[in-house]
Amino acid sequence: MKITLKALIYSFFFICLGTAAKAQLNVPDSLRIGIGAEIASTTTANFGTGVNSTSGSDAAAVYNYGVGLALRVDIPVLSNLYVTASGGYTSFLTSKNATNSQQAITGVTLPNFNIIPLKIGAKVFIGGDRFYAHGEVGETFLANKAALYAVYSRSFTWAPGLGLVLPLKKRHTYIDAGIRIENTQSFYNANNTNTFWGFHFAYALNLK
Repeated sequence: MKITLKALIYSFFFICLGTAAKAQLNVPDSLRIGIGAEIASTTTANFGTGVNSTSGSDAAAVYNYGVGLALRVDIPVLSNLYVTASGGYTSFLTSKNATNSQQAITGVTLPNFNIIPLKIGAKVFIGGDRFYAHGEVGETFLANKAALYAVYSRSFTWAPGLGLVLPLKKRHTYIDAGIRIENTQSFYNANNTNTFWGFHFAYALNLK
């Protein structure tokens, strides 16, 4: 069932990409590209390895926050609809609980959790050209699989979100800021998922 659902989702977005390629010359905009910073905040104590650290009788997260960079491309389909593609690199930093983790090896520092997400999606502007709703699906690659003793190098990812585009004084340049909830399946033989709140702040411009 999971494979069927993924196939349907990917098929839908590839159809959107094909539509965009045919329609982009008929809309009042051009391809838009943006690059910016990413900040992430994990939502569960078992993020990453799926193994919790113990603090007293409570589970404590080994990874709490992440930082990174992302490249985004928006392809116009309609005046308020864009097909999107994005890629980036995010490193989730170990917390003070990492040295007490059940996975920690004596004398060996638990590494950061480094990921490379590649996604496609759609961006719909709501009531104008400033606020938008955004949804993406794709694959997230684990950059340091060997160091983390992971089973899989990539996992299915989906991410809905909201954002705001602010035009700058220079024509066809913008600030694009947004928030999303991103969910990636485990890189281990486990049922848990890696979920985090993602915040992006990017400089964008139209390519004429």
